[in-house]
Amino acid sequence: MPILKPISGHGSTVGIRRYLEKKNRALARDFFNLSWDERKDIDTPEDKKEFVLWDVEMDATRAEFGHDEPWHGMRARTFKHFVLSPDPDDAIGLAELRELSSAWALRFFPDNQIAIVYHDDNARGIPHAHIVVNSTNLLTGNRMHTEHPEDLNRALQDMARERGLSGLSNQRKPSEGKADAAEKNKVNAPRTRRNVYLGRQEREIAKAGGYTWVGDIRARVALAKTMAASEAEFFAILDALDVHVADNSSKARRDDWIFSLADWPSKKVSGERLGYTYGKQMLQRRFDRSGAYRPTEKSIDEIRKRAENAVELNDLEDLSKLSAALETCAKFDVESLEEFDARLATLSRRGQIGSEGAQRLMQAKEYMTEHGLMPQQVRYEQRQEELVDRRRSRTNQNEQRSLAARQREQQRRRNER
Repeated sequence: MPILKPISGHGSTVGIRRYLEKKNRALARDFFNLSWDERKDIDTPEDKKEFVLWDVEMDATRAEFGHDEPWHGMRARTFKHFVLSPDPDDAIGLAELRELSSAWALRFFPDNQIAIVYHDDNARGIPHAHIVVNSTNLLTGNRMHTEHPEDLNRALQDMARERGLSGLSNQRKPSEGKADAAEKNKVNAPRTRRNVYLGRQEREIAKAGGYTWVGDIRARVALAKTMAASEAEFFAILDALDVHVADNSSKARRDDWIFSLADWPSKKVSGERLGYTYGKQMLQRRFDRSGAYRPTEKSIDEIRKRAENAVELNDLEDLSKLSAALETCAKFDVESLEEFDARLATLSRRGQIGSEGAQRLMQAKEYMTEHGLMPQQVRYEQRQEELVDRRRSRTNQNEQRSLAARQREQQRRRNER
């Protein structure tokens, strides 16, 4: 079945165009309702498309209609970025993918400016489409609004099957009986004791270089839990990374949080399904510990900016690298580039310089250095001040958790709109 992943864009489309077309990796481009339109310019040479400034045109259109301004106190959603990934087993060609992607985009957004960029930069070289839709409806002058977002994916599955491709059935499976649910609730042990848990399907998809929404959520939660000093801050960071959080059912086998992508609310996973350290109980214990690892405040600001940018651009490769580097820093308690060298020197003295831990440290140091995400060294006085401030911030956990509960309720209400 094809996978459709939506991402909300905020601000200019200059960044998303730069990301999609950098290093000449665009296999092809399709445009609609722009200065170039596939339905009219059929005889124009294909290579001329690289000169179409579709980002500039989209930004100018929104500015003309005033659609860059906040809406009801919330930052403006200026465009939607959909990633359409065909089923690898269908062995779809670029021409077939372009026809399917264009037909789907025009079915739902016939009066919006559309730019589709095609890539094959994955492990198996399978083409996939990045569909960027500007928020302004040129016919009505209104902002983009999808009343039933789930219809976008349902229609894609139907359209795939009509073309002889595999598609997910839109018929709902019968729910489990009450007896089965009651039996599950008798079990009160965690699903796994592994820090990170990957199911068979996720392992297979990841091995093939494909996208897994569970892995996407795990990377964002990993970043949030490592940067947050409290439960309230944890939820605030997740909100910025477009992840919604809710309490699971009171009838569930264990008390846990449910994480979902803001633009893909049907994709939900419990914390312990991601791994033991991602469960609600372990996370709350982490926030209660005054000595839990956390980067310096300056590092957190830079890391958060990079993470939010990766989420908006759908740069999942960079998001995963950032998450892995930060997890390594937490494991080895590294807060500066100088401390990387100290940890590696210790492993070298123990004869473990070729170990997996040493390899992870070197990779994390290279990433953090390349992107300027850590200071060269941390002054002792500065570190002591941060520790004191951190202890003070945890003196009233009940107040923090009350704030976190209010944030979850706000997320739930936004998700229902």
